[in-house]
Amino acid sequence: MKRMLLIHDLCSVGKAAMMNMIPVLSVMGIEVCPLPTMLLSTHTGGFGKPEILPVPGNYLKESLRHFQRENITFDCVFVGYLGNVPMVETVLELLKTGPAPLVICDPIMGDHGKYYSNFDDSYREALCALLGEADLLLPNLTEAALLSGVPYEEGMTGEGLHAIVSRLCEMGMKNGIITGTNVGEHRIGMAIVEGGFVEQYTETEVLYQSHGTGDLFDAVLAGAILKGATLKEAAFQAHNFVAACLQEKAGQAGNERDGLPFEQLLGKLV
Repeated sequence: MKRMLLIHDLCSVGKAAMMNMIPVLSVMGIEVCPLPTMLLSTHTGGFGKPEILPVPGNYLKESLRHFQRENITFDCVFVGYLGNVPMVETVLELLKTGPAPLVICDPIMGDHGKYYSNFDDSYREALCALLGEADLLLPNLTEAALLSGVPYEEGMTGEGLHAIVSRLCEMGMKNGIITGTNVGEHRIGMAIVEGGFVEQYTETEVLYQSHGTGDLFDAVLAGAILKGATLKEAAFQAHNFVAACLQEKAGQAGNERDGLPFEQLLGKLV
């Protein structure tokens, strides 16, 4: 059985981050070892201001040292939400001293052309150091533009997208998937970057929005790769599962803030 070290935040209510990724990866046959960076009472959209507890940096460091002492190894390290510069530096130290065969990083810091409210250029600069350590980078278009320094435009394709990819590769990106790259009327896109080449794909958009879609995408993608899928195969499996979850939610009554009913569709991943 493949084993993943999952470094991410944990939200009690709302179906996001670890609470989406752990059940998806588990049903795909991956042993998930969670190492939380931040504890939240809910996710940050629709429940008012959540109670937030950043996990002390020494906990993460000492946990990693414990793993090393006990010769605990991982087939994959997944790096998600880190939240502050010291946490980024701790994870960077981990990746430099104890590399796993596969390192996947989702550089969570913004959307719709701007940083999330608690991030700025100093956090971006810290995340840039992770680019060369990750085997696979999973930014949305905003995050890709911020990391690269290329000005953001909605639904970028063509020259703008290639400028982003070229700059990220110069900065150390090996392979990646950039989501939200080509949004037309009822179309949604992603760019798959592999070996320095970029291919763009568009799919029919499900006309429903929800929190936690990125975490579901990340989980299915990582699980499929660990089970032997190519990057392209894994990307489309992840896209199709998220689309199915969105369609299921759109057909139900319920509040968007409650997240997607992915539990009902986990059988698709077995």
